[in-house]
Amino acid sequence: MKLNLLLQGKLHSRLALLAGLIFFNLLVCGQVFAGSAVKLYEATIKVSENKPEKQLIEEAFTHVLIKVTGHSDISASTAYPAMLAKAQDAISQFRYDFKAPETTDSDADNNPGQTDLQKEPKKEKWFWVRFNPGMIDSMLKQAQLPIWGRVHPNTLVWLAMDTGGQRALQSEYEQPQIYQALKQQADERAIPLTFPFLDLQDQNNISATDIWGNFNDAILLASRRYQSQAVLTIRLMQNKKGVWNSQWNLLMLGQAQSWQLQDKDQTHLLSAGIDELADRLAQQFAQVSSDTDSANDVLVQINNVSNFQEFQELDDYLRNLASVKAQGLLMTQQDRVVYKITYRGNKNALIQEIRLGDMLNSVERSHNNSLDANLNDAREFKPVILDNSHERGKGHDPGSALSEREKALKSLDAGTSTSMDNPQGQNIQGQNNSTAKRSSRTLISDLEYWLVR
Repeated sequence: MKLNLLLQGKLHSRLALLAGLIFFNLLVCGQVFAGSAVKLYEATIKVSENKPEKQLIEEAFTHVLIKVTGHSDISASTAYPAMLAKAQDAISQFRYDFKAPETTDSDADNNPGQTDLQKEPKKEKWFWVRFNPGMIDSMLKQAQLPIWGRVHPNTLVWLAMDTGGQRALQSEYEQPQIYQALKQQADERAIPLTFPFLDLQDQNNISATDIWGNFNDAILLASRRYQSQAVLTIRLMQNKKGVWNSQWNLLMLGQAQSWQLQDKDQTHLLSAGIDELADRLAQQFAQVSSDTDSANDVLVQINNVSNFQEFQELDDYLRNLASVKAQGLLMTQQDRVVYKITYRGNKNALIQEIRLGDMLNSVERSHNNSLDANLNDAREFKPVILDNSHERGKGHDPGSALSEREKALKSLDAGTSTSMDNPQGQNIQGQNNSTAKRSSRTLISDLEYWLVR
C-alpha cells in the first residue's frame, strides 16, 4: 500500500515537472517568435546621487534620438544642441522607479555563504521618460536627419568561443555575462535579439566550425526554425596578452557583412559590436524625410485579409514601416485589399523593409493577374487616408476615421466587393454608360503580398 502511494507520488511529481517544462518551452518560444516592433520614444536612466533631473532628461532624450535615427554619433550633428534644448518640452510622461539590480547565477555562486536576507540586493532608483513621437519626428525632419520606423529586424545571434584552443558554441546559460552585455546594448539601440536554444536539434544542425568558417549556407539552414529576419554570428577569442579579438558576420536579405573588433574589456567589445550592427542596419533602413519630399506612390495588393481585426494589424504594420509616409485604402474585394502607399526614398528600400517583417509574403505574378481582371463593375476608387493626424486640431471627429474603416471593411466579413464610393457593395451598372466609362479606373497593383496568419 505504502509502495503504491510512493510510486503515485513520484509519478505525480514527474508529471508536474513535465508540465512545467512544457509551459517553460511555450514561454520561450513565445519570446523567440515575437514581433519586431520596438519602443523607440522612451528611455530609462539609472539615477545617481549627484545627477540632477535636467541631466537625466537630456541623457534619456539622447538615447531616444539614437534609437530613432539609428546613429550612435547623433551628438556630433550640428542640429543636436538645438534639439537638446527642446527636450523638456517634448516629454509626454515620466516617473521614478525602484528595482533590484539584475544578477546572474554566477553572482550567487560567488557568495554561497550568504543568507537569503543578505543576498537580497538594495533596490536602485531609475528615471523613466517617454517623449512625444510627433515632436521628435518633426525635429529630425527639420534637421534633415534619418528616421527609423518601429519595425526593426529581429536578429538571431550565434556565439562561438575559442578557449584554450577548443572552439564551441556558447549558450545563454553558459555565458550569462556575455549575453547580458549583448542584450543591454541591443536594448539601448532598439535592436530585437533572439538567442538559440542550442538543444539537440541545434547541435545536429550547426557547430562552432560553421561559425568559424563562415559557412553561411549551414548557418542559414540552422537558423530557419527561429524565423528571424537577420542572423548575426560572433567569434570570440582572447590572446595571451588578454586582448579579446572578435569577428562579426551579419546575414540579411541575401547579403553578408563582416567586421572585426579588438578590446581588452570584453563588455566594451560586445557593446561596440552591437553599435556597429545597429549603425549598419540604420544605413539600410533609416530614411531622411521632410514635409517637402516628392511623392512616390505604389499600388499594393494584399491577399488573405479575412476580417477587420486582421486589417487593423496590417494597417498598424504598414504605418510603422520607416519607408511609408502615408497609406490610403483604395478598395476591398472578398479577402483582398488594395493600398495606395506613399513612400520615402526608392521603391527597393520599401520592398526590402517589407521583406524584413514576418507579416507579408511576396507573390510573384504578372500584371495580367491584376485585381480588376474579373471585375465587370465600373467603379470610381478614391483613397481614404487611414492616418487622420492631418485632421487634428481642425474640429475633426476623432472617431470618424475608425467608423470610415469599419464601413469600408464590413465586406471582408461579408465576402463582398467594396469601393470607397460604394461602401455597401451595391452594383452600379445601372448608371449612365458614359458616366460609368468616365469614372472607370483599372487597378493594376505594382506589388502583391500574402498576409501570413
